[in-house]
Amino acid sequence: MGREITMSLVDRAKNILLKPKDEWNVIAAEPASVGGLFTGYAMILAAIPLITNILFLGLLGIGAAGFGGAAVGGLSFVAVTAVIGYAVGLGLLWLVVFIVNAIAPSFNGKQDMVQATKLMVYAATPTWVAGLVSWIPILGALIGLAAIAYVVYLIYLGVKPVMAVPDD
Repeated sequence: MGREITMSLVDRAKNILLKPKDEWNVIAAEPASVGGLFTGYAMILAAIPLITNILFLGLLGIGAAGFGGAAVGGLSFVAVTAVIGYAVGLGLLWLVVFIVNAIAPSFNGKQDMVQATKLMVYAATPTWVAGLVSWIPILGALIGLAAIAYVVYLIYLGVKPVMAVPDD
């Protein structure tokens, strides 16, 4: 069963990145819970940047800014900073879900906490996947910026099927 969950998580991430229009329709219709979306998807994928920061910046001393992580603050500093970033990131995601849910009626959309959570959790996928290369000098930063732009595009594509916001 654990393998099925992992495969569906990988498939979901791949589909939201490569064929988002089709995937948003699937996401909109499937049953979910706020807790399940956070624990079964967001918390797992948000761990990618956490792990890469600790591994590359903390252990190997490789950083996107070209500074050695071990020389700057040591492994414990990098690990604590990464864990705090992980928690703050998930907290901000939770806050944005509340905001999206609250403003949905302003755009003639349906107010639904589960649907708002689906939209924001799955739309955040590119930033978490970009965490795989965030440690590479210059390229990591450029891919991170591209990931943020893609998040905006994913929200644009997903708001209609997931939050029932009309085209106009």
